[in-house]
Amino acid sequence: MEDRIVYVAGDNVVTSLGLTTAENIENILAERTGIRHYEDNAIYPEPFMASRIDDATLSSHPLWNELSGFHRLEKMMIISASDAMARCGVDATSSRTVFLFSSTKGNIDLLANATALHPDAELANMAMRVARFFHSENKPYVISNACISGVLAVMLGQRLLKSGLYDNVILVGGDMVTEFVVSGFMSFKSVSANPCKPYDKERDGLSMGEGAATMVLTTNASLVKEPRPVMVAGGASSNDANHISGPSRTGYELNLAIRSAMDDACLTPDQIDLVDMHGTATVYNDEMESKALDLAGLASRPLLSYKGYFGHTLGASGLIEAVLCVESMRRQMQCRTLGYSELGVPVQVNVTTETKPAQMNNILKTASGFGGCNAAVIFSTEKTGRRQYATGKGKITHECVIANKMVTVDGKVVFDGSSTEDFGAFIRAAFKSISEPYMKFSKMDDLSKLGVTAAEYLLQNVDIHSCYKEEEIAMLLANRYSSLETDCNHQRIIDNRDFYQPSPAVFVYTLANIVMGEICIRQKFKGENLFMIEDRMDVDRISQLASLSLTSETVKAVVAGWVDFFGSDYSAHLFLVENDGCF
Repeated sequence: MEDRIVYVAGDNVVTSLGLTTAENIENILAERTGIRHYEDNAIYPEPFMASRIDDATLSSHPLWNELSGFHRLEKMMIISASDAMARCGVDATSSRTVFLFSSTKGNIDLLANATALHPDAELANMAMRVARFFHSENKPYVISNACISGVLAVMLGQRLLKSGLYDNVILVGGDMVTEFVVSGFMSFKSVSANPCKPYDKERDGLSMGEGAATMVLTTNASLVKEPRPVMVAGGASSNDANHISGPSRTGYELNLAIRSAMDDACLTPDQIDLVDMHGTATVYNDEMESKALDLAGLASRPLLSYKGYFGHTLGASGLIEAVLCVESMRRQMQCRTLGYSELGVPVQVNVTTETKPAQMNNILKTASGFGGCNAAVIFSTEKTGRRQYATGKGKITHECVIANKMVTVDGKVVFDGSSTEDFGAFIRAAFKSISEPYMKFSKMDDLSKLGVTAAEYLLQNVDIHSCYKEEEIAMLLANRYSSLETDCNHQRIIDNRDFYQPSPAVFVYTLANIVMGEICIRQKFKGENLFMIEDRMDVDRISQLASLSLTSETVKAVVAGWVDFFGSDYSAHLFLVENDGCF
């Protein structure tokens, strides 16, 4: 099979520091921050720190007047994508070009004080609207996998290209500072009253931020204008299988993703010139990252977090920071970790303390997020990545379908709940009929209960751990409504300003991939994670992505499929995809 090299051909970053990559990197090199103090009751009833993009600056963009029919986040994405595409000349209308979006909450502001669900609050609709602006022929991919979404977009983009499915992938990420997001993180008491301090002894929480980014990946070398091309050399992901809102205490699972990415790129730890970690400045995240670096043999390598410049931009963060890593390689400049002064993590790591010229040929970018998910990618001017990816790999060995108060496994009805009153009674009875008491079950949202129950039935007669190691079992799920059922519950709580008590127990489930996290905890799966948003269930498309995971060499089996819940509509269709058919 042809070794297809994946190049970074064009990029853009839109944050509070500027509307182009150049504006952002110049402000970062000058060590300026976009994090500010705000008093805005429309966002939060008390003063808060955040990095927000000035609407006057956005509206000054030449494209702005053409975007009157689009929502604010969509405008940010279009502005970003237009700039990146113009820099490389990629043809968005080609059948060989596809868009891939990363976002955690999308147009979540459309839920505020709404009496019905706005269709553009659905992530698939948002992505389609942006892709159609550029007259794209192909149905876009959408990743909504908490804070690792942007890094996963780079990883998946590389695989789609190396498999030969496309020649160009336009990665677009974006998220906003909204009442929804700020109220939720405030309920967790994870937001600092000051600009964040990654890895610092005095760190006490994150800073919220918003932004958009675009990275054009291609196998067409003629689209690359740089004399020294940057390539995507490797990527991997993992799950902690530990907790849905807290990171691993050991860092072992992030270490798994890092080591697999380095193996993919044929790189040793001493060849990594810079590590750009998630670096949120929360107590436990930064502690976990230091341990993961140590386990991966990278504790001595220069360690950077960009969060002090423009805050935590959620599902856009991995992509924004990946673009800045690439630009740092082009300029051969190492940036200071803004906000850091004294080490406050248990492992002696090498946090960057000054902005200076530095030789950088290989940069590792990581991210971690709610649901226990981790991801890592490597950008290189030297390595192209050794793994080849292909579709058509693996076969479906077991299936479980839950719909209409029935559970079917491999074509046979194994639970009939038609006599139960509603979904709540049905799913409790279905789970109870197959499982010993599981205290966590009652605390989950309905989407997670549905997914956990489907996985329990799918694997009831499959001793999966006798065949595969826990890090060899991947999860790849999709749905239409993301976590909108729980999103609406959280929005109803914060719409009531007379009794304003956002609930962390509700907010934690306002991420679609949490269902995957709950399954991983229950089943002890630590392999790759990917949560996609689709307009409809498409077994062939999901299976195609599972095939890409199976050719990664680190994955031997994939629990894949569809888990969706909104209002009175629900459905689950899970299937086990295996390389060698152990079961």
